[in-house]
Amino acid sequence: MPGTPDPALGSDTLTRAVSVVASVAVLALPYLFVDRWPPLRVALGSGAVYAVGCLCCWAGARLLTDAFASGFGDRPVASAGVGAVGTVVLAAQAAVPVYGYARYGVVVPLVALSVVTNVLVYTFLLVRGETDPLGLYALFFGPALVAGLALLAGLELCVRWLLLA
Repeated sequence: MPGTPDPALGSDTLTRAVSVVASVAVLALPYLFVDRWPPLRVALGSGAVYAVGCLCCWAGARLLTDAFASGFGDRPVASAGVGAVGTVVLAAQAAVPVYGYARYGVVVPLVALSVVTNVLVYTFLLVRGETDPLGLYALFFGPALVAGLALLAGLELCVRWLLLA
């Protein structure tokens, strides 16, 4: 059917398994570094690693299946812009909850990031849909999720403050 995305890894089960492993890694990795480095350094490093990992899933799936949209070659400046915005949004998406956990011990945004990562990696590993998921994510869904994750961190801090006051 036209417009229906296909799993780049060959099967839907394998694609879902990879997205679950990515979401578990997002939960586990901050625990390894939070006691070793300052919170800002952990957050920035986590954001960079997260952005690179997500972009590798997106680009790797398209390279593996030769499914880059024709517009990427036709409009390199616009494509680079979307890629740059996507990188910043993805990095912020991970850095906000990791910083909240490293600095204040908030866990709800980190769990939410894990769920978002599961959906995001699964979506990035699908190819040949009607629209490119990176462009949609970078311009619309990603910024809203970054704001939502920051809001969750603030809400958890408020609830803790109210319960401990």
